Amino acid sequence: MAIEQSMGTVEYPVAWIDGTQARHLGRARFEGASLALEGAAAGQPRRTVRIPGRAIRRVELHRWAPAPAVAITLPDGDVIVEVLFGGWGAAHQLAGAVHATALAASEEGDVMTDQIAILAEIKPGKRADLERALAQGPPFDLAKEGFEHHEVFLGDTDVVFVFTGPGAASQLRRMAATPELFRHVIKMTNLVSAPRLLQQTFRWARHDSDADRPSEAKTLAG
Repeated sequence: MAIEQSMGTVEYPVAWIDGTQARHLGRARFEGASLALEGAAAGQPRRTVRIPGRAIRRVELHRWAPAPAVAITLPDGDVIVEVLFGGWGAAHQLAGAVHATALAASEEGDVMTDQIAILAEIKPGKRADLERALAQGPPFDLAKEGFEHHEVFLGDTDVVFVFTGPGAASQLRRMAATPELFRHVIKMTNLVSAPRLLQQTFRWARHDSDADRPSEAKTLAG
């Protein structure tokens, strides 16, 4: 449950953990293009941490915290923000607001890393042809098209294409409309079938407090 103040500022009662690993009780609010986390750890003075939208790399729902929470990935690690009231509805609302702040910053020229994957079935007898096609490299210039990485995982019967970069989903949609990529898609239809977009990820990081449980990634489609 978000609390709207008299001046129009929306605040969330939260408990948040940053790189100090201390749990701060306080509030989260948005100040322009930044997320402000205010609170105090046990026996410590109250402090405020401001996270610029341009510094946000990833936003995730973190389902294994003591309360519904949002994990915000920064260049130097994660900040976990537990939502104290409103359950998962409030957590989804906060995650959406954080994502919108980061996306707005990325549209102004800053970087927010996004990742999208496509799973497809390899047509019978076409695996060797697909392997030869992949050995020729990507059918596009990574830097020119705005991707940081492109990976393909080739199995016996399935293949997964992974695209990583700022606004990867929107970049992929834009590329699909170009003649060069259209010709490549036509070629690929002779090799693979039933492509499906994978919209949910689980990831683990070495600095996670509960390393044996994943965090669920929020889709960051631009």
